[in-house]
Amino acid sequence: MKKWIDLDAQVQRHIDRGLQLGTTSRRQFALFLYSSNYYRVSGYGRCFYDAGSDTYKAGTSAGQLMDIYDHDRAVRNMVLDGIGVVEPTLRSRVAYHVAQVLGADDGYLCEDFYLPSTPEPDGQDANALSRWSAEVRNRDLVLSSFRELRDRDEIFIRHHIQKGDPVPFWAIIEVVSMGTFSRFLRALRDKRLLLPVTKSLNLEDERKFLQAVQNLAFLRNIAAHHGRIWNRRLDGHVTLPQLALSVKRDYLAPKTPAAALTLLAGLVDQIEGGNSYSSSLLDLVHESDGYAIGCYKPIL
Repeated sequence: MKKWIDLDAQVQRHIDRGLQLGTTSRRQFALFLYSSNYYRVSGYGRCFYDAGSDTYKAGTSAGQLMDIYDHDRAVRNMVLDGIGVVEPTLRSRVAYHVAQVLGADDGYLCEDFYLPSTPEPDGQDANALSRWSAEVRNRDLVLSSFRELRDRDEIFIRHHIQKGDPVPFWAIIEVVSMGTFSRFLRALRDKRLLLPVTKSLNLEDERKFLQAVQNLAFLRNIAAHHGRIWNRRLDGHVTLPQLALSVKRDYLAPKTPAAALTLLAGLVDQIEGGNSYSSSLLDLVHESDGYAIGCYKPIL
């Protein structure tokens, strides 16, 4: 079991691994670790290690590590600004068209509103059974989240409950997590409901819309929890619709931070009808060659 170590020992551990303090005082670096968490900073530090080792590349300084950390924080803040444009837009437009079908009723709590659309397949087709089971799990997660949200203290939710009325979709969608929102879209049985939203965002098809929402939910969660964007390989492929390709600065591999950031930039530009956001975000990414490389060619 690892033991707790004080700030001075944390600083020394970085020095023992080859980090040079340079013009940064021991006290300054200790305060940086105290404010940023040794564990969080270590993720950035590993990006400066020699390949296959636990030691810093020769010449790596504390100033470099602190600068890249601050640069990533600035990018995260810009990501949250962009999400603040895209997320309410997605929720509002989806709510508008789903409520057009459901009205003020709570039909979103009915299993038939979601996949799967067929009875459980027999066990002979393992792939079909696996898909069916995944759809059931996703549906049940969505329904469970919606039911739990009825107990929330938000005034606009309590208003309907206290009157004995169903909570309409346009109200409940405001309090679901971004992850639940993404799962809801995938769970919908009739994806035609999403076609107007897809067209309004100038996305090519429903598949790219669903994938974009999933990508943005992942990026949002990293930024909202102050996680590392720089040099982070993403778990899933990032969709690259034309609106992303139109603002890209370099080749985009599909599992990179650069792809996710460019997708966000393109969507914000499309919604706002300009290019100021993509210019600002991508200029910030490319402000430092070292930072840009970590976004386009992540190593962790």
